[in-house]
Amino acid sequence: MLEDFVPLADTIGVFAGVLVLSSFIPQIIKAYKTKKMIDISIYLMGLISTGMFLWIIYGIIRSDVVIIGTNVSGFVLNVILIGLKIKYDKQHKE
Repeated sequence: MLEDFVPLADTIGVFAGVLVLSSFIPQIIKAYKTKKMIDISIYLMGLISTGMFLWIIYGIIRSDVVIIGTNVSGFVLNVILIGLKIKYDKQHKE
């Protein structure tokens, strides 16, 4: 019975992943335009990256491409934000 809902669950998972990942885009754009990330916590981004990395491992163990794909993408976007934070915070200190 529950097996009948797997395609729907996968669709929901992909949609949820797209929504979560799209939340990173405005911050990346804002950081790039303003060259400022002083109010963004590096600790928050570090915790999110660590959590996403653990979700990737979990997804690999479970062989779940939705979990793997969403979290690999999110991890990459978060690493971009961390890179921008380090770069722009360093520029403001000089």
